[in-house]
Amino acid sequence: MQKTAIERIIKATGKTPAEIAKAINASPQSVNNWQKRGISKKGAQEIAKVFNLSIDWILTGQGAVSHAPPPKSNKSDILNDLKAQIEAMQSGGVLTDEQAHEIVDTVRVAMPANDVPLISWVAAGSWSEVSPVTLDDALGYYPRPRNLSADGFALRVRGRSMWPEFRPDDIIYVEPNVSTLALKDGDLIVVQCNDDTEATFKQLVLGETESDMYLKPLNPDWPEQKMLPMGECRLVGKVVGKLVEY
Repeated sequence: MQKTAIERIIKATGKTPAEIAKAINASPQSVNNWQKRGISKKGAQEIAKVFNLSIDWILTGQGAVSHAPPPKSNKSDILNDLKAQIEAMQSGGVLTDEQAHEIVDTVRVAMPANDVPLISWVAAGSWSEVSPVTLDDALGYYPRPRNLSADGFALRVRGRSMWPEFRPDDIIYVEPNVSTLALKDGDLIVVQCNDDTEATFKQLVLGETESDMYLKPLNPDWPEQKMLPMGECRLVGKVVGKLVEY
């Protein structure tokens, strides 16, 4: 039987549910509820931050258990501190949920143009024009390349399906302000397919008609070379660059 997120966290950290609850300033009952009904996104974010675990691994059990924290700038520290203060005021009843969301949206608009938020593949899978990247989604920040708009975001590569051009832990930059009609054969894109909660990263292959479009990995040794038809997927964005960390 597949382990629950909390069971995976207990094994990875060596902590009891009560110790996990104390570390993230949550009630033991909350952790018990997560074990029975599944962990919340906010709970996963708090645990990932405190124990240096990958939020994707917490939510799905896949990928690296943990990774080195992304580099921070002074601006990133300010934004993260502001987020923590907003959450504290919200939990203390000083701010309503609506007021907190308004502040977060304002901060997102005012986010420095040279800071790109790193988000999880789960957050990318839920991205839409009416629900873009917010301060709540950011796991860290990276320098913004010139060809990325203010709505762009970064993702950390997992697995080897796009090997060797993209290796695990490479950072890719995703431009969401692009339409399907503007895509070209060979473009590298991030999509959300069928009922998957996570986004995926593949190369687009165009056919003679729109129904002939499909996705493929770059790794020639990957077992499945012709993957999902593009018609079964929703475009999240086009990959416009990468950052390699050594």
